Amino acid sequence: MAEVRTTRRVVAALLALAATTARARPLLAQTPGPGAGGQPFSFERLIERTRELAAKPYAAPREVPDWQAGLGPEAWRRIRLKPERLIWGDSPAYRLQPYPAGWIHRKPVALNLVEDGQASPWHARPELFDLGELASRQGLGDDLGAAGFSILFPLNAADAFEPLLTFLGASYFRAVGRGTVPGAGARGLALNTGLGRPEEFPAFREFYLVRPRQPFDPLTLYALLDSPSVAGAYRFELVVREQTRIDVDANLFFRAPVEQVGVAPLSGMFLFGAHDRAGVDDVRPQVHDVEGLAMWTAAGELLWRPVANPAELRLSVLVDENPRGFGLLQRTREFRAFEDLDARFEARPNLWVVPRGTWGKGSVRLIEVPSQDERRDNIVVFWTPEAPVTAGQELRFAYGLVWSHASPIEPSVGRTRSTRVGAAATAGRRVLIEFERPQGAPPAAELKARVGAANAKLGPAMVRDNPHLPAWRVSFDVEPTGAGPVELRCVLLAGEKPMSETWIYRLDKS
Repeated sequence: MAEVRTTRRVVAALLALAATTARARPLLAQTPGPGAGGQPFSFERLIERTRELAAKPYAAPREVPDWQAGLGPEAWRRIRLKPERLIWGDSPAYRLQPYPAGWIHRKPVALNLVEDGQASPWHARPELFDLGELASRQGLGDDLGAAGFSILFPLNAADAFEPLLTFLGASYFRAVGRGTVPGAGARGLALNTGLGRPEEFPAFREFYLVRPRQPFDPLTLYALLDSPSVAGAYRFELVVREQTRIDVDANLFFRAPVEQVGVAPLSGMFLFGAHDRAGVDDVRPQVHDVEGLAMWTAAGELLWRPVANPAELRLSVLVDENPRGFGLLQRTREFRAFEDLDARFEARPNLWVVPRGTWGKGSVRLIEVPSQDERRDNIVVFWTPEAPVTAGQELRFAYGLVWSHASPIEPSVGRTRSTRVGAAATAGRRVLIEFERPQGAPPAAELKARVGAANAKLGPAMVRDNPHLPAWRVSFDVEPTGAGPVELRCVLLAGEKPMSETWIYRLDKS
């Protein structure tokens, strides 16, 4: 997980930098014209080249010179692309800001601009940048290399360009929706994540960006991913509305068998919340940019699993076939829940996966990593196919990623508002769950709570109305009986009809 954490800190600093750069009015855009060293490009060509690459032994990419790798974080951040050098800088919609290689970004990526089916390389020439303390350095060479880039867009105001989507580090990328600030992120692929040993980090090595013919049309970009075990060809189509949606087509070619392949991986941060404050000494009530895993199963059941900051690494597996969606959500939108004027946790986006096509049998897997640092992602979720992946195998997956302030789905049943856990009056723990009560839904007296547990004995479940929200409140006591963790499940029913989503929770022994 170390690479996830480093990337989060760097992206946060660069988003502020990119927004500052975008305020200046570009004087010219550095965009190669047709025929400027261009090569024919199409997604089909990229897929075929990736298939051929996977048939060969893995070759590690080149690294930047020692002086560039030795840059400190502040020195590296001061190397800014000049405002007048933004790519597509005259566009009223998408503008492209590359970041230089260096510091921890020691393996440059190739950036290519596609026009009329021809791909032309973009080079990070030193004269395109304000070089900070490097301005007087001799021997910079003719290409600093690119670490990644941000797509700038007037998301919340017509004349204010801000980072909409950033690719930076391995296969990580983050986007924002209208009215949100950076939070949950995604990556291209996860290999052997959360298995208690070092994972493999595939990385995007090449990008191909196509300028839309009409300024506010969808933006399409392509990427080549590579690592010792797999090579991949990716297509991303970016659409900006109230939500920011990226449709992903991934073509994967495996050089080696992989024990656990993570498709559509998402990551976020959870330090503490209302249900998990053990040992916390902080003036803020909660600190997180995701608070739960939501899943919409093939059978139509809506699941909600509050996430936690555990004492030890935790892996949870939710088995399904052709799920309808899953994601990491930030449901709490009240400032008073966080009391942080700077971090704005209440404005962190939801991030939702919409599978396209047939995914088959597999599982949504949730990884929860112990953390004491709110700058680090410690929550990861992804889809893992049931069948093992072998050398020479090809896999294709298509899905949408949605970043949004509003809920990505609007169920007709009551959503979980909050989870609280504390000492019971006798032995064990008391659990309190509140579900939103939809308009026109029956009162608590007409409902029953179906509660189940593994490795525990349960007391009677009480269902009451909370007229202050309005909501239904469920409470029950839990007494662990086995050696393993307690797995809990609760859903409210009117007869046999579900009136709430299904709440699931893991209660570790205290």
